[in-house]
Order: sequence, then structure tokens, then C-alpha cells
Amino acid sequence: MMISYDVIRIFRRLIPHGTAAVAVEDILYWLICGVSIFRMLYLENSGAIRGFAIAAVVLGMLLYLQVAKILKKIGKKLHNSVKQVIINSKSS
Repeated sequence: MMISYDVIRIFRRLIPHGTAAVAVEDILYWLICGVSIFRMLYLENSGAIRGFAIAAVVLGMLLYLQVAKILKKIGKKLHNSVKQVIINSKSS
């Protein structure tokens, strides 16, 4: 789910959005996530909210945040490298 939100964030950077569009996107995203998690809990746990399921979701998000930080740094370095190559090729 967090990967899909990162895709939305990238889309927002590529195509600028107004405040209303961002709000609508966020509401739709959270509605879809909420329904998806509810459906998963209902089907897999017979509708019971179990502590380990909530803990797994929270721990998964925290792990993803750490991995995303590393990937963001790598992406910035890659972006800067490509940008530098393009600038150098234009000036030659």
C-alpha cells in the first residue's frame, strides 16, 4: 500500500496538482486501503481483529519507511548522475 502511495507521490511531482485534487486522491487512496485491510481481516481472520495482524501492518510500514529512505537516497544520486551526464553532453 505504501508503494502505491509512493507511485501517487511520483505522479504528483510529474503532473502538478491543486489542493482539491490532492485531497480527492488522498481520500480515494485511504478508502481503498481501509476497505482492502478490512476485507483481508474479514476473510483471513473470520472478521476478528487480532493483535498480531495490526502489529504486522505497523511493523511492515516502519520497515518500508526505512527501506524507502535508502531507496530515496539512491534515486537522488542516480538522478543527479544522469542530470550531470546530460548537462555535460549539452556543453560539449
